[in-house]
Amino acid sequence: MEFKTFPKAMAITAVVTFGVGLSFAQDVEIATWSGFRKGAASFTFDDGAPSHVTDAGPMFKKYGYKATFNLVVNWNPNWSGFQGLADEGHEIASHSNTHGNNMSGEEASSKNAIKGKINQKYGIITVAYPNCNVPNESAVLQNYIVGRICNGSWKGMGDEMGKDGPSNWAQVPATMTGAEGQLKSTNDFTGRMQKVIQSNGWAAFLTHGFQGKQNGNANYSPTDINAIDGALKWAQQNDKDIWVAPMGHVAMYLKERKASKAQASSSGSTITVQLTHNIKDNVSNYDYPLSLRVKYSGSTANVTQAGAKLESKIDGGYVYFDAVPNAGEIVIAGEGGSGPSPESSASVKSSASVPTSSATVEKSSNSFGRSSNSFGRSSNSFGRSSSSTAITSSTEALPEDPSLLSVAVFRSSDNYIVVANAQGKPITVFNSLGHVVRTTRGLGCQQKVYTGAKGMYIVKVGSRTFKTSL
Repeated sequence: MEFKTFPKAMAITAVVTFGVGLSFAQDVEIATWSGFRKGAASFTFDDGAPSHVTDAGPMFKKYGYKATFNLVVNWNPNWSGFQGLADEGHEIASHSNTHGNNMSGEEASSKNAIKGKINQKYGIITVAYPNCNVPNESAVLQNYIVGRICNGSWKGMGDEMGKDGPSNWAQVPATMTGAEGQLKSTNDFTGRMQKVIQSNGWAAFLTHGFQGKQNGNANYSPTDINAIDGALKWAQQNDKDIWVAPMGHVAMYLKERKASKAQASSSGSTITVQLTHNIKDNVSNYDYPLSLRVKYSGSTANVTQAGAKLESKIDGGYVYFDAVPNAGEIVIAGEGGSGPSPESSASVKSSASVPTSSATVEKSSNSFGRSSNSFGRSSNSFGRSSSSTAITSSTEALPEDPSLLSVAVFRSSDNYIVVANAQGKPITVFNSLGHVVRTTRGLGCQQKVYTGAKGMYIVKVGSRTFKTSL
């Protein structure tokens, strides 16, 4: 069967052909931006200020958003504090070793130095140039997927990017904020986000320290933290239109979207989708999940990729879901369709409505059960006091599997539990009653694993446990 690909403005229609026999081609679209939003925005913070940990981190957590923090190695940032931000899903990036006038010669060494301090899936994939001076572009692109400058207008280019990103990935613009910058108030930030919503583009913001906070060496152009808080509040209110994500994540999505090929065909009540690209390199596997939608006439759908459950929703004649390129065949099974069919999050009305599973948290011992469907034993038990209901990444012993060190679990702005850096690992979500509400497996660099009623949830990833709330 032949497939042809045609671009669209807001989403890419990957298949629009007719098949023969029992199978037929099915329309599948890749969203321009994650969640079929209209524009993207990235908040980046330079210099590794103490206030980035103590003030920015909690502010972003309040709204479910993630940022990029660019560290100077020799300024000895709070490594444990920034590791905590990485554990919550933020991107830790390079801002050179020394913050000299030009970081030429430090492109690889600063990346490796920070990688030795911070556990992240790819290590360090984004760099921001000190003093906005572009170093050796070839060395930058050998080590990073993004090289960030400052205002594009300072170099004769736009301050915002279009839906296809920058013309040069070694010169990605970000608008300066604060006293010496162009963005000072909440309205300044929201005006830029509104602009990229209208243009289907991408805006990035560059902040150093905050007015009246502990900023260390990040003392240039301090920004009113209330302006950013107001911007994030506005973004959450308009989350269906604006995607707020770290610079490296947006870059991965954009590059994958431009390089990916999606093909779908259906047979009976089952639709099969192939999502592939060939842009993997020595910096990134480019396995950030892309948002897809497929024309669909059913009222329920069970979507899996390589057998792993994917979160999905049906709306307006489409089934929507996020899937990872090159991670295996995607199967959409309708009512009566074949394939695994765990409880759909769309059918969960409250945590109490989920039926009890044998793989529950045993209440008598406060540890994960000893049945064949449970994970671990005493080392993975729930916390030892009433104030601690789960072992978290900050308190548990080091896992036996080193690949689990970079796992992160957090809530997204659209109220999903997200697991990052868990490729190939079993994932189980328990509600506050100890009932299993989701089982799946890690696929790409991050994925949505569950959305449901408000409350506390325990997420089991391999041999690690995490507590999170919706």
